[in-house]
Amino acid sequence: MATFFKKEVKKSHLELTKLRIAKKRAEKALYRARAMQEDLKATVEQITAARDAVAGCDVCKGCASRQFILVECGHVSCYGCLRNWFDTSLREQIDDSTIIPEYLRRRPVNAETLRELHDGGYLDVVLYDCPVCEEPVRMKPTEVNKLSAFFEVANDVLGQPKNRVVNDPHLSDAVLWKDLFHDEIQYV
Repeated sequence: MATFFKKEVKKSHLELTKLRIAKKRAEKALYRARAMQEDLKATVEQITAARDAVAGCDVCKGCASRQFILVECGHVSCYGCLRNWFDTSLREQIDDSTIIPEYLRRRPVNAETLRELHDGGYLDVVLYDCPVCEEPVRMKPTEVNKLSAFFEVANDVLGQPKNRVVNDPHLSDAVLWKDLFHDEIQYV
């Protein structure tokens, strides 16, 4: 009977040794997995920061999925910020003018009003500038499309940015800037 117990003890000791080896391997694998998880977390944070920096509006600092660049100075902004800035600038020029009839002052500025202001000789030159550096703007802002695929993938993987700019309803218009830029008006 003693030999039976010796064999059982030896067998148990062998199993215990195998379990200890398996435990060490599992601990090493867990350590590697945790290290990989930390690396992945750091990578996600870097990608998120890069996405937010690239997608950032120079005016409101929010993340814009559709960005527009001012060719004259290179500043990039969301449509809403540029639209508000240019609309305010145009409204101030209209309000400051003494020759514009009252009926044109009260109307909302749209493509038709802008054309009438130009065709009537009330507004030959429009002064727009960059909301960041005040560089004169002579051309319609240009949409930056090169990174849209990146933003789409990044947002799918990382989720929407916390400071995301909500798209303006005008973004579906065929001609985004028609009520602020008229082809025949000179911009200084």
